[in-house]
Amino acid sequence: MDDHPNIDNNEDDEQQQEAQAEEQEHIDAAAAIAAAAETKQRHLKIDLVLERKEKFPFRNRNKIDGLIQEFLEKLGNDIHDMLFENEFAGADTYDGLDSDRDTEEEVETAIRFFPEVLSRRKPFSEGRLYYPIQALTLVHDVHNDDGNWQCNVKTVLFIPIVARLAIEFDLFEEDKRGGLLCLDRDGYNVLQHLMLTVETIVENLEEKYRVIDDKYLQVLIQLRKLGLLKKEDIQRYDLLHYLCRVDYFAEKRLRFLVEWDPNALTQTDIFGQRVNAPTIQGFQFVFEYGIRYFPNKKGISLLFHKPNSLLTTFRYACGKFDYNDVMNVIEDTLARYSSTPINSADAVLSAAIDETVHLDGVYFLLRREPDMLQKLLSSSPSASTSTSTAVADCDININSNINNDTTDEVNSRKEKDRKCKRHID
Repeated sequence: MDDHPNIDNNEDDEQQQEAQAEEQEHIDAAAAIAAAAETKQRHLKIDLVLERKEKFPFRNRNKIDGLIQEFLEKLGNDIHDMLFENEFAGADTYDGLDSDRDTEEEVETAIRFFPEVLSRRKPFSEGRLYYPIQALTLVHDVHNDDGNWQCNVKTVLFIPIVARLAIEFDLFEEDKRGGLLCLDRDGYNVLQHLMLTVETIVENLEEKYRVIDDKYLQVLIQLRKLGLLKKEDIQRYDLLHYLCRVDYFAEKRLRFLVEWDPNALTQTDIFGQRVNAPTIQGFQFVFEYGIRYFPNKKGISLLFHKPNSLLTTFRYACGKFDYNDVMNVIEDTLARYSSTPINSADAVLSAAIDETVHLDGVYFLLRREPDMLQKLLSSSPSASTSTSTAVADCDININSNINNDTTDEVNSRKEKDRKCKRHID
């Protein structure tokens, strides 16, 4: 007598299910082969009909012409819709472009048959994006109740080829660079869209952000190679500031921009702010690059540049991050660049007499090198007066000032950033 009848029955059921699944796979495979054969026969038949169209009666010839016209119109519209597919309902239902499936050669083939779709503009009433190249950067998540947009990692890699073909077919004015500089409804161009790091689905968010940074960087590199992204664009379109307005440190794109144009670190935005990194790692990166490229005095002064709101980069960082973490980053960075000729004396003089530099900078430098004041006094009588006055005015400990002054200023800055980021909502 079998002591384990249930086990045997379960094994039989599993084997039967596996056999049924295997049989179904064979059936599906055979059906797919048959469907492909039928499709091929239809294509061959259409080719033969078109080849011998003039042999058909008059009525049939007219019908063929009408069907051809309808076919071309529908195919052109579908290519336009495919490029403009910027609503993402889910991986199972999405049928727009996908760089993991579609190749550049395939996309170029489609566009070369219907190049006019690249400059076909959508009406203002149909959304914020007017041209297909704009829709390749952003996608609308239909599941998000706030109606927010997110980065379109499925299509963004096709931007260089779309811009190149638009230029080849002369579809935009020359200064629009194939549509890259066309403005959306909110006044932003594609280069600025490429600075975004936006994802509405929070699962595995860090990994998704890394994918965005990787793919959007690839696009920037390709555009640079094609001559469609220029060095002056970084400051002209405020790209570095746009990149840092999201709470993610997009290191690869930030490194790409800063190493190409280090002077962008000294650029101020519409609020008079220098680049304020969104994370402590980003703060370290920006400060380190400032010291690397501007060692004499400007690098250290970047921390204490006084914008319209009086919220210096240093105070902003201390308000957003832990004060000790900020100080550790600064000291560690300066220690790593100890062999770099940082001219502290010039930096103190510059900070003392430059109205755009907060006196926190003077105090910070003198606290690090207390004997510097004596050197300055002994070397330059005229400098001693300015320096002594500046130091006398800065008689409050910087640490206590940070705790008292930054909270309201940080909140004010965050509110300004939210206003600047409305174009991604």
